[in-house]
Amino acid sequence: MTGMAMGNRLGLTLAGGALCAFAAQAQTAAAPAAAPAAAPPAAHVYGHLERALVVGSPSIEVQAQLSGGGDATVLLVNDIKYASGEGGMMVHFTIDNGEVMPGRTVNVSLPLLQDQHVRDRDGGVVHHPIVAMNFCIGTHAFGSNVTLEPRTGYTPPLVLGKADAAQFGATDPLKKNTIDAECAAH
Repeated sequence: MTGMAMGNRLGLTLAGGALCAFAAQAQTAAAPAAAPAAAPPAAHVYGHLERALVVGSPSIEVQAQLSGGGDATVLLVNDIKYASGEGGMMVHFTIDNGEVMPGRTVNVSLPLLQDQHVRDRDGGVVHHPIVAMNFCIGTHAFGSNVTLEPRTGYTPPLVLGKADAAQFGATDPLKKNTIDAECAAH
């Protein structure tokens, strides 16, 4: 090879090496910008049973069923009594959270929104009062019109209706008590 050809070849090799180094630096500098953005944190997946705080004075924690409910939200309570007061008809009842410990019940008095009449098997009429109540599940506070029914067993006292349950998205039927009630409202 002639000296000039060799010099040109050497120059191209050096220039090619510089170009390769420049391209590598450009790719390295561009790599962080081209990396995919961090995925937003996944929404909490609630279990089919969760701890719910019945917000009031005083508040009480009960077990809530988030899946499989009917159209209305139902709270199973004890000692339902009607009374006429200054503000109209009131409903007095006792919420029992199902734990066998003293102090696990709360007596509540709320204005009656509606008295639902349901026929039983014997042809008699059963009264189910509807009242407005506030709840907290996880960090989510919400209010709902609730049908009060007599509690006969220790099944979850609160069963959310479809509209109230939809606020929590999909639930995992294999999970329960995945989050504590932590609303700022209580």
